[in-house]
Amino acid sequence: MNRSILKIIDEQIKRWEMQKKQGLEPVETCNVITISRECGSRGQQVAEALSQALGFDLFHNKIVESMIEASQNSKVLLETLDEKGMNFVEDLVAELVHEHHLWPDEYSKILLRVLNTIGRHGNAVILGRGANFALKNIDALRVRIVAPAALRRKVVQEAQGLNAEDAQNMMISTDANRTAFIRRYFNADTQDPASYDLILNTGTLSVEKAVSIIQSALG
Repeated sequence: MNRSILKIIDEQIKRWEMQKKQGLEPVETCNVITISRECGSRGQQVAEALSQALGFDLFHNKIVESMIEASQNSKVLLETLDEKGMNFVEDLVAELVHEHHLWPDEYSKILLRVLNTIGRHGNAVILGRGANFALKNIDALRVRIVAPAALRRKVVQEAQGLNAEDAQNMMISTDANRTAFIRRYFNADTQDPASYDLILNTGTLSVEKAVSIIQSALG
């Protein structure tokens, strides 16, 4: 596991433990934003700029996956919730499994627990990993970032140093993998507009404008 990722997780756990010691209750207002995105739509740039603008922690897929790995080896991460909070997460896992007709494996259970631990602590922007489907009982703003294929291909080309054909193949593969992940762990469709509160097109909106719109939607 990347040392910088481990450091981020360690610092995050310490912040949550401090909140617990100070007797701070899980937040009730909407201060969690989930961001789903098409490959090359600049969704990560939106997430990074949004977290900076709001002063929120950013949890991208590498951090979430590393938290899952860490929680498999140590209970410290999930114990940052009090007993009541943990029962809430356990009940939610059971509810999601039943509602989406899932056959839960160990990974899916930990994924749901980690995402809901993040969600209950709040002040978070969560990029990917199906967070919009996982945070069913948390007041989160669910955002989807899209863009025309030609623009997305150009973004991937420039970011990865690829030719047009390889960039196109990477887009298709990445989006297919994300779709398969959501289908497997949430029995849901990433393309369903009803799964989001906001769908923003960075083909017509700049990253800065997208961030401004999301901030306005938070109220």
